[in-house]
Amino acid sequence: MQLYLHFPFCKRKCFYCDFCSASASAETVAAYCFALKKEILMVGEKYRDEEVKTIFFGGGTPSIIPAPQMEELLKALTSSFRIKPDAEFTSEANPGTLREDWLTVMRKYGLNRISLGVQSANDELLTKIGRIHSFADAKNAVQLSRACGIKNLNVDMMFALPSQTIEDYYQSIQAICALSPEHISAYSLILEEGTALYDQVNQGKVTLPSEDEAADMYVQGIKWLAEHGYHQYEVSNFAKSGFECKHNIGYWQDENYLGLGVAAHSMLRASKEQTKQGVKRIRKANTEDIVKYMTMLDDDLLPMDEELLISSEEAMFETMMLGLRMTEGVDRQRFESLHGCQMTSVYEPELSGLIKDGLAMWDGNQFTLTSRGLALQNDVLLRLMKD
Repeated sequence: MQLYLHFPFCKRKCFYCDFCSASASAETVAAYCFALKKEILMVGEKYRDEEVKTIFFGGGTPSIIPAPQMEELLKALTSSFRIKPDAEFTSEANPGTLREDWLTVMRKYGLNRISLGVQSANDELLTKIGRIHSFADAKNAVQLSRACGIKNLNVDMMFALPSQTIEDYYQSIQAICALSPEHISAYSLILEEGTALYDQVNQGKVTLPSEDEAADMYVQGIKWLAEHGYHQYEVSNFAKSGFECKHNIGYWQDENYLGLGVAAHSMLRASKEQTKQGVKRIRKANTEDIVKYMTMLDDDLLPMDEELLISSEEAMFETMMLGLRMTEGVDRQRFESLHGCQMTSVYEPELSGLIKDGLAMWDGNQFTLTSRGLALQNDVLLRLMKD
């Protein structure tokens, strides 16, 4: 099983962000941590027999939580769950908030991987998207992480930013690779309705690169990262050999995961009885309302807001959808083990059509997308959808 904990606070919300996050007072942060600790203890009782393979702290900004409050949460987590001694333990961090005392506490309880939200080496672009840090802050955060013993470091970067050129993106890749992280996540900016950036674009105050320019950045980025020793193993993720993110791979390969905290999601396999009724998995989601989250836990209630039963057909599509994000694709035998039927018996016409159009191929037992298929993944998935 995998664990995810959500920390919804930021010093300032980035202009492009539509995640569940907000600025908050010290009192609200403390109250939230108290509620999250209670959820950890309550849920931990139900999963004492499950072995935790990976842990991921996301947000928001986990590194904004004061070290003493984070230590209380970590004590609860490590006493409530059976965590593997070699578990991959990742936390996101903002270069503008990373502190030595926070890192020291996190390392004490097993943190062995940091994911830094750098996004760009261009300070002007960082300002345009509402980041609170400079690239100099990012370099300092890398140095601090290394000094505290972090040997597995991811750097997030983005392309298709406002007014960004392909030369800007190339320079950011060069500068970020010079920091020698073990892993790089390179994402295209997605313009989300309801964000500050969405309003700026629609008001004509900000111009984004065209789809063709963004596609060029994606394709060239893969080439440039490969030249620096980062192989692509997923649509947006690149790693030096042996440093692929185990937590994310678990998501893409249908592992059970348990989400704790406001707006956190879980995906769990159905019981034997539920399976007999055609249910394959259960998706759960906590409330996105921070006040409601804390109130429910204060009343000794788990803060779940939604529970969806996933049918066998939906589960098979999710296996394809998530597995095809990875360059290794979907394993024929693993699909059959998960679903009790052959991939070809479910998707034969669609698979053959994708191969014919140069979007996919069989590589032994693996059904994989070609480089063109990865770039056109949304089109691929539409073709795999059943009515």
